[in-house]
Amino acid sequence: MPRFSIVIPSRNRADLALSALQSVLEQDFRDFEVIVSDNSDNAESEALFRALQPFSADPRFRYIKPPRPLPMTAHWEWAVAHATCEYVGILTDRMILRLYTLSTVDAVIARDGPKLVAYERTNLIETGTSFAVPQKGSGAAPLVTIRKTAPIIEAFSRSDFSPMDTPRFLNSFVSATFLDQLRSEYGSVFTGVAPDYGFLMRVLDQVDEFPFIETPLLIKHSEERSNGKSFTHYNLDKAGNDFIAFSRSEQGEFLKFSPMPDDLVMITNVMMREYEIGRYNQRRGHFPNYEKQAFYNESMRHLMVLKREGKDVAPLLDRMEKYREENGLSSYRLSSRERRKHIRAKIRRILGFSPRKREPKVEGQTFPTIIDALRIEAQERRKRLVLLNEELISFG
Repeated sequence: MPRFSIVIPSRNRADLALSALQSVLEQDFRDFEVIVSDNSDNAESEALFRALQPFSADPRFRYIKPPRPLPMTAHWEWAVAHATCEYVGILTDRMILRLYTLSTVDAVIARDGPKLVAYERTNLIETGTSFAVPQKGSGAAPLVTIRKTAPIIEAFSRSDFSPMDTPRFLNSFVSATFLDQLRSEYGSVFTGVAPDYGFLMRVLDQVDEFPFIETPLLIKHSEERSNGKSFTHYNLDKAGNDFIAFSRSEQGEFLKFSPMPDDLVMITNVMMREYEIGRYNQRRGHFPNYEKQAFYNESMRHLMVLKREGKDVAPLLDRMEKYREENGLSSYRLSSRERRKHIRAKIRRILGFSPRKREPKVEGQTFPTIIDALRIEAQERRKRLVLLNEELISFG
C-alpha cells in the first residue's frame, strides 16, 4: 500500500488546480497517489479535464468527478472515500506543498506512527506577475512538537479563533485507520458547512494531543479567490454566493446551530456554528458551552474593522444588538486604540483616499510561475543541507 493519498478537490478553478497538482507530482518522496476531484460546473469541468491531460499518463494520478456538483462538505466526503493509501491529506486548488513536504511528514510517521500529523502554513509571496516562496521553514531539520487539544477547545469556546494551525485536514495527513474510526463513530469524516473545521472538531473530540511540524509546509495563494477571505472581509463574489446558495438549499439542518441562525456571512458566526455542531456531536464531553459575551465582543470587534474599511455592516450591527438584548449582555465599547483607527479611517474616506493596503514583502528572487518558485526554493534547501552535512562531518 502506498504511503500517501493526496486529494485535490476543485470547483471552477482549473488554473489553480494545476499548480496544486504540480506541487505534488514533483515531491522528493515518490510513494503516493494524487487524486483530482472535479466538482465544477459543466463548462469549467471541461476546461479542467483538458488542462489535466498532460498528466494523465502518470500512474500516480487519478481524475474523478461526482455525478453532480456537491456542497463542499459532501464533496470532500465523496472524494476522500476514493483514497487508497496509508495516510490521506487534502490540498485544495488554492494551495501548494513545498516539494519536500511528503518526505518531512514521512519521517514523523516512521518514527511515531501517529493518527495524524499536522504542520504549519504560510502565504505565497505574490507581486501580481511573479512569485516567491517565503524563506521561513526552508532550513534543515524541522522542529516537531506535541500539541494538546484541550487549550484549542477552550479557545474556541471563547470565540478565540487565533489557533489557526490546527489539524484541519488541509494542513495534515491522517491515517486511513483513524478515518475509518471517525466514520464508525460519527457516520462520516466531515460534517457542518465548513468541512475543514467540521473535521477539526471531530479531531478535538477524539484526540488529546498530536504531533505538529513547526515548518510551513503548506503554502496558500490567490487570497482574492478565497471563500474564507471573502467572508472575513465581507466581499462576497460569485464563488462565495455559490457557497451560500449550496448551504441554504442542501445544508439547512446545520444552520440552526449558529448563534444567529439567519446569518451565513459573518465570520465569527460561521466559526462558532462549526464549534456548536462539534459540541452537539461530541462523544467525550470535552466541549463547554460557548461564552455568549465573548462571542458578542469578538463579533463586534470584527464588524468595527469592516466598518473602518468602509463596508456597510449596519444590518449586521442591528443583528448583533438584537442578540445582545436577547441574551442580556453588556454593550461593546471601543478601546482607545480602536477609536483612533476609526478616526483616521474616517478622515481618509472624507479626503477620498483608498484604504491602506499592505504590500507583500519580497524576500529574494521572484519567478514567473508558482512551480518555478517551488523548484528553486527546494534546490536551495538541498544545497544548505549538503553544506550542513559537510560541516558536521568536518566537526566530527
